Amino acid sequence: MAALQRILIRTHHMTSRKKILTITKAAKRFSCAVVLKTGGPPGVMLAEGEGAGEWLEVVRKLRYKDYHLLRREDVKARGMAIEPGSVVELTTMKDLGAFLEGSREMHTWWRVHMGYTKGDDSP
Repeated sequence: MAALQRILIRTHHMTSRKKILTITKAAKRFSCAVVLKTGGPPGVMLAEGEGAGEWLEVVRKLRYKDYHLLRREDVKARGMAIEPGSVVELTTMKDLGAFLEGSREMHTWWRVHMGYTKGDDSP
């Protein structure tokens, strides 16, 4: 069994329903829990699961404008409060932040890796 991974991606925006549908299908196929911030800039994708590496390859091939893989790491336990294979789509950064506040660890991790705050190990 593959290691549990967490991935954070930022893009210019996410408005193409066709691409969002492809991301949703890949989340189901690879049993990843995925949170999307769609609509105007920025586009944000947060994925977690054993199949997150395969999911990432699907996303990479979509050729999003201003694509940045901000973080990819192995984790010991799930941090998102959604089931593997499920996708939550939000339309504002405020909604995304509020959704992630359900888990203090996930909210802090997201803020650090988006560059909004410094982590405990930062100088």
